[in-house]
Amino acid sequence: MKVQKYEISRTIDKLKSIVQKNDQFPALGGVLVKDGYLTASNTEMTMQLKLEASKGSYFIIPMKAFDVIKNLPDGEVDIDTEGENIVVIKTKAIKNKYQSYPPEDFSFDITENPDASGVVINGKSLMEAIGHVIYAAADSSSSTQMMGVYFEGGENKIKLVALDGHVVAVDSIPTDGTADMKLIVPKTVAKKLVSMGIIDDVAVTYTKNRAVFKSKEYTIYTRLIEGKYFDYNRFFMAGKMKTYVSRLELVAAMTRAKMCTEEKKPAVFEMNEDQLNIRIADRLTDYQEEMKLQDPLPEPLKIGFDSKLVLETLKAFTCENIAMNFSGPKMPAVVEAEDSDMKAIVLPVMIREE
Repeated sequence: MKVQKYEISRTIDKLKSIVQKNDQFPALGGVLVKDGYLTASNTEMTMQLKLEASKGSYFIIPMKAFDVIKNLPDGEVDIDTEGENIVVIKTKAIKNKYQSYPPEDFSFDITENPDASGVVINGKSLMEAIGHVIYAAADSSSSTQMMGVYFEGGENKIKLVALDGHVVAVDSIPTDGTADMKLIVPKTVAKKLVSMGIIDDVAVTYTKNRAVFKSKEYTIYTRLIEGKYFDYNRFFMAGKMKTYVSRLELVAAMTRAKMCTEEKKPAVFEMNEDQLNIRIADRLTDYQEEMKLQDPLPEPLKIGFDSKLVLETLKAFTCENIAMNFSGPKMPAVVEAEDSDMKAIVLPVMIREE
């Protein structure tokens, strides 16, 4: 395979996070080069990327060669095999040999069932929607369903949902013919999809246990998380108090407030008419900042939140202004985008008066 350094480096860079050491299947500790595609696989997902220069090639680039390839000088790189599973990487001035694995031992599953249900989604819209909700999915949990992003089909949209017991985020993508879609995609796979920056249409096919996301350049196969997803709609109750606020101003204020304490102290929101006072206090500091609400609240309210969750929620939105709905000091706050279906809830925390 003769390929430009930037091409092979870019392709491996997108695949390398999938490659893992696997004692049961050692050949998965590298990237398979075969017939115009580079493939990486682990127990959760498989990903293929097109690389025209690899047509006619059949070998595995081992993980230990990734960093060297990235740091080669610009220009053409010659990657070939020598002897029994020896991969040779050459440029004009460099020659390096690696012990690799038999390519026929690279076992992966990227089967596309012709009878599977499917839908085509705009890639940009899919990336944005996943990016809006993924922060709310748990990294670890006794409930595996919380460690995924839920795709729920309807008559004219797909809802994407993530939650971890403290925060819930929902967004939607307009599309048709998806009423039977109920997929829980692992968070690691959803993050990988976002990192691809796909802008082409994505064909999504799925069965009960598996899903395939396919664009012109990428194919990502994933197992699905089993089980029934949570009744997330019950959290989104209409609050009796609603106001609008500049999202960027609130992000800036919360960032400053959070900088002033290393302790896990709540952010206290104290609202009176059109004034919002944000306070975070600990043994060493007492930070307060005032900002304007765009609509006055009908009654005063004092409510506490986990400052990290509030900041992550605000940053997940991309609109200029957000609506905030409150029902009381012990009830979840509902945050809504001004320009889309995105919404999130944040559970309050107890405020200990000192």
